[in-house]
Amino acid sequence: MKKVDSGRIINIYTIGGRKMDRITQSMVDSFANSQNLGITDSTVLFEYFVNYCAVNNVYGSNSFDLEEITTGKATQGIDGIAIVVNQKLINTTEDVDLLISLNQTISVKFILIQTKTSESFNNSEMSNLFNYSKLFFGDDTSIFKTPEMQKFIELKDYIFSKGDKLKKNPELILYYATLGTWVDDDNLKMTIEVGKETLKSTNLFSDIIFNPCGSAEIQDLYRKTKAKLTATFRFEKRVTMYSISDEEVGYSGVLPFREFKKIILEDSGAAKPVFEDNIRDYLGPAPDVNKSISDTILSGNVNAFSMLNNGITIVASSIKIPGDIATIEDYQIVNGCQTSNTLIDNMESAQNIDELIIPVRIIATKDENLKNEITRATNSQTAIKKEQLEALSTFQKDLEEYYKTFVGSEALVYERRTGQYRGSDIPKNRIVSISTQIKTMAAMFLNEPSAVSGQYGTVAKRVGNKIFRTSDKLIMYYVSALALYKIENLFRSNKIAKQYRRSRYHAMMLFRMVISEEDMPRFNQKKMETYCQKLLDVLQDDTKCERIFKGIVEFIVSKGTEIDISNRKCFERKETTSFLEAQKSELVTYLQQIGAL
Repeated sequence: MKKVDSGRIINIYTIGGRKMDRITQSMVDSFANSQNLGITDSTVLFEYFVNYCAVNNVYGSNSFDLEEITTGKATQGIDGIAIVVNQKLINTTEDVDLLISLNQTISVKFILIQTKTSESFNNSEMSNLFNYSKLFFGDDTSIFKTPEMQKFIELKDYIFSKGDKLKKNPELILYYATLGTWVDDDNLKMTIEVGKETLKSTNLFSDIIFNPCGSAEIQDLYRKTKAKLTATFRFEKRVTMYSISDEEVGYSGVLPFREFKKIILEDSGAAKPVFEDNIRDYLGPAPDVNKSISDTILSGNVNAFSMLNNGITIVASSIKIPGDIATIEDYQIVNGCQTSNTLIDNMESAQNIDELIIPVRIIATKDENLKNEITRATNSQTAIKKEQLEALSTFQKDLEEYYKTFVGSEALVYERRTGQYRGSDIPKNRIVSISTQIKTMAAMFLNEPSAVSGQYGTVAKRVGNKIFRTSDKLIMYYVSALALYKIENLFRSNKIAKQYRRSRYHAMMLFRMVISEEDMPRFNQKKMETYCQKLLDVLQDDTKCERIFKGIVEFIVSKGTEIDISNRKCFERKETTSFLEAQKSELVTYLQQIGAL
């Protein structure tokens, strides 16, 4: 329901026949607008909202696909599940394998969420969350029927099959959310303790955390998703490298780990999203340099680390230091990803790690060019390829500016630096991150749609250095991102059935193949611009774009006898991609017959 207040349209959300309180309502409205989900059912929207808040609180980032953490409409007792392995949100068993290959061992957190429409906390409903959680982790999971739950069950079973790789038993974090008020009721607390003891009896978990969330707790969780990244810590041992103004200043010094971990970890233990601007992902303990870092940490010599390690470089938009207490805002670790993650890996096993001394440089500037130059300079003597540094300082900036040449209500923006558009009014589905760009390019122009369903590191590893080269034509990147935006909107609006959403990356590849009438040029050839302009013209024609994408998905579905689209892993297989590529001529004929081409 909607009402008009001083010319402004306000959504009135009714959950289970009850009107939501005004503050939560405004937050759900903000969430719905920013995510552009196209969900009209208030109860479903509230479930997505709670899932988003809860997972963000544990995972430490809001860069995840909401559809990937939902359990499906018909699932009882559990509305959302997320699995975090080594601080990465995983979607496939291949993600687990990659993290094991990089790190040798894994740390796991299971997040299970139940959202209720009641205005109060209910003993029996809370017991249901514990009961269904125990069933989920048990041997007989036949009660769960949805494809979404089958994915989570497979991932859960696969992780426990790797028991010898677990650093410790997984953590289980449960969220139970209602629109009521949590008041520490003794009866409810007893229900929680009984439920936790029941789950502990499985001997599967190192810790079980239960979070009862009423309206106030939900509101606090959502505020955290909107807040800029900040850290406050004691920075006693420092010198000023330079000071141009309050907004342009640099410090060099050392921090004990007890203070440094406030920069990289939330109070909950979740890793903060501070490494997105780092050129390399964490490589695990295997490389010699990381093994040496680990050996130094475990040696117990807290002073040796500062002598043997090059240290951490942090770039922030601002730093305030009244006395010895520093607060940095909107920051990233641009050099020191390996060191930071190795410290996290060893923080539970190293003696006196809180006293370990870490060299740090903190540079505050709002100059985006300077931020890039710092990243380039601090990485230039490490094992980073020259072209990676060049791409960071020139290509990414050029790509961001190229995106800005497109205007209008559906124009996309490119986020080359994490958090650039945090707090803006731009809908999240119009913001293209570097990881999203890698996926769209891999799917549409590298013919690798089966490779992009997994975790970012998996995709990046497969793509390698095939994209983001300085000679590439920029139009390719915008076209691939726009194609994903368009087809996702068709799924959100139910113009294409959501059950076929997993085909979207294959549909993007086929879209390019049927619109183009010639072989794809090399990425740096001038005729690539003409090639892509034809794709762009169709994508910008809403009617034609919709007909073609609908036709492509219908065609894919019609091939159910040759490829098992009912199998949720179908679109993760290279064989599916190869089969559909070979169907181009038949697809073109089909699209012509239905008037889409």
